[in-house]
Amino acid sequence: MRQLPLYILTILVGVCLASIFIAPFYAGLPSVGLSGQNVTISPESFQMPDDADGDAPPLQDAAPSAPQTTAARQVDPDGFSVTGKETGPLQRIEPRQPLSDIGHASPPAPPPPPVPVDTTARPKLLYRPVATAAGTVEASGYRIAIEGINVVPPEETCTADGAAVWPCGMAARTAFRNWLRSRAIECNVPDQPQDALVSTQCKLGTTDLAAWLVDNGWARASDGSPLAANMKKAEEARLGIFGSPPPSLPAAVDLPSPGLSGDLSPPSAEPQPAPLPVPAPDAPFPPKPQ
Repeated sequence: MRQLPLYILTILVGVCLASIFIAPFYAGLPSVGLSGQNVTISPESFQMPDDADGDAPPLQDAAPSAPQTTAARQVDPDGFSVTGKETGPLQRIEPRQPLSDIGHASPPAPPPPPVPVDTTARPKLLYRPVATAAGTVEASGYRIAIEGINVVPPEETCTADGAAVWPCGMAARTAFRNWLRSRAIECNVPDQPQDALVSTQCKLGTTDLAAWLVDNGWARASDGSPLAANMKKAEEARLGIFGSPPPSLPAAVDLPSPGLSGDLSPPSAEPQPAPLPVPAPDAPFPPKPQ
């Protein structure tokens, strides 16, 4: 009996809290008309206003119209025109100017000609030369074009008997590079290397580089060069670029391959004996640290 008032009080508090939370939502609901009140609803008429002149026809469902066909225009290949009204011949106009400097691609500019050496040039040994083409060498910071010959570029191709095309420019460069074998050459060059390609004379020992290239058919003598007779002999003998393609590109011969220890002797094909095992020392190992 003592718990009854507390139970009733709990129910009343719950009802109050429920009414507090539900009342705001109930106020937003549409109110229903009270009984006994006459409510009349008059429908509104939505009609399009008549035209100002009064002669606008009533709206009707538009029937799909038949597709209009036009007569095909006969095209004359000899007198073609876009609109069909031009009767005179078409004239070609000049193209418009490019929108920027890179509008049209232009072919690359040819490399500048080699600069002849000046009066300060003197014979100088250049070490580890590398042939970039049959007639051009890079060594010790100098870029040299051999004087008295026309350089054979690596991309040049030659036609042999039977219309066979072969890369004679690459073969000429390979033959020239293998003949040099990175040996020192003597050239008439200035004291300091220049950025420009210089044209001068070079020798490998007592052999002139230009004469070797022309005699073996790997270069052509320039106009007015004393090597013109040598080139004629190479053409008659069908040597180098004047003959047939070789069975394979020229390979370096007698070229030592350095090993890891710096020994320049060629590797031997005989098997090397296995190294002898190292004997163990007689002294005992030191004791463990305490």
